[in-house]
Amino acid sequence: MAEWIVLGSGTLEQQARRGPSCHLLRDGDATWLVDSGPGCLQRLAEAEQAPLDLAGVVHSHLHLDHLADLFPLLFHRLAAVAYGGVLPPQPLWLSGAPGHEARLRAVAQALYPKLLDSPLAFQEIADGTEALLPGTAVTLRTFPADHSQSPRLLRFEGPGWSVAYTGDTGPCDGLFEAARDVDWLVAECTSPDAVDRGKHLRPRDLADVVREARPGGLALVHLSPLWTHPDEAAAAVRGRLQPGAATVVVGAQDGTRLELPGGYSHSMVPGGLLEMS
Repeated sequence: MAEWIVLGSGTLEQQARRGPSCHLLRDGDATWLVDSGPGCLQRLAEAEQAPLDLAGVVHSHLHLDHLADLFPLLFHRLAAVAYGGVLPPQPLWLSGAPGHEARLRAVAQALYPKLLDSPLAFQEIADGTEALLPGTAVTLRTFPADHSQSPRLLRFEGPGWSVAYTGDTGPCDGLFEAARDVDWLVAECTSPDAVDRGKHLRPRDLADVVREARPGGLALVHLSPLWTHPDEAAAAVRGRLQPGAATVVVGAQDGTRLELPGGYSHSMVPGGLLEMS
């Protein structure tokens, strides 16, 4: 069975119960990290996911709230070898837009050059193309996003399931294409309709996507402190849809698990409330 786990459902703004963007995609024996925002290592521990067992990291773009914990992750892998004699079972694949390898190597070199001693491999995928995630039967397709720092919309397709992830973006044509008929759309919903946060999505934008692309489920992430509770964001989207709309709309929490192709639960984080649908 495949699943998507929301490790971080918030933004870079300080929030006690929402960490910045990071997610896990599990399919069979392969587990990939999708974005690696601050706090990611702690969230991996809460999910009982050993960093050495990750197959790779896919980045939607290179803003700090989606990237920063990559370097502590590399340090952890390096320290496991140096101090524990534990060798990673495989190189860590780092997947991003064209130029990804050069940019990450430059940052690692500036921070601590030995980070690059950890076994690494790189995959660069241009917008409008697709590739298999190495060692899996999962296809990753990328679409142009309306943001900055090499932004991409991601669509993952495995045997019998599909999930799309927006990272950060404003409304754009690629969003409709990436989300079309997926089992789950994991989408940012940064602020209420009344607050313009620039190149980000709001409930009215996501309602348009649901009506046009018809995903089976919509999980709202990248929730700013303007949302007191994730259910507020979900209610705002549902309020713009026709009664009885087929798409399930969920305000995600840190720890929300999305089953692929369908179903979800809120359960993992300390103090989290169990909810099944």
